[in-house]
Amino acid sequence: MSSTKHTTRQQIEDMRKEIQAKKLKKSDLHNNKNLKVDRLGGRNDLLKALSRMLFGVIVVTLLFSLVSINMAKGRGEVPSIFGYYLFVIESGSMEPTLKVGTVILSHEPRNPERLEKNDIVTFQTLSGAIITHRIIEVLDEGAGSIGYLTKGDNPINVIDQEVLTPERVIGVFIARLPLS
Repeated sequence: MSSTKHTTRQQIEDMRKEIQAKKLKKSDLHNNKNLKVDRLGGRNDLLKALSRMLFGVIVVTLLFSLVSINMAKGRGEVPSIFGYYLFVIESGSMEPTLKVGTVILSHEPRNPERLEKNDIVTFQTLSGAIITHRIIEVLDEGAGSIGYLTKGDNPINVIDQEVLTPERVIGVFIARLPLS
């Protein structure tokens, strides 16, 4: 007799089932890229959702800002975002405090009648020009009316000829933006 051992039909059938199960499992893992082991216990999905929401809020805010700026420019107004303005210093009248090309951040005054000496303000002149100068004196115009004398910080400047009235004040200086 020969000592050769043969595989039975049942063993062959069991091996086929095992191979088929392994192929199916491997195929499922390969095809389902969303199936992954999450060691953070669901935090990864929460962080992704929060970052997408934050990104959405930023995009909506930027779009809102762009639309409001374009609408303000179309009406001939100075554009603001939530009451804040960006201005570029275009002349040397405020040097050495603010050099030409400096970008400044200003806010809409809460009460333009209560500005003080040494406040730096951006205002519209009677001719329509936008100027940034310092208040050097607060004037009581009588009957509860206030006016301001303004002057640029440059020593060669003279006091502005026009008395600034509170309704022409656009913004009060907050800060100069870095790298401008």
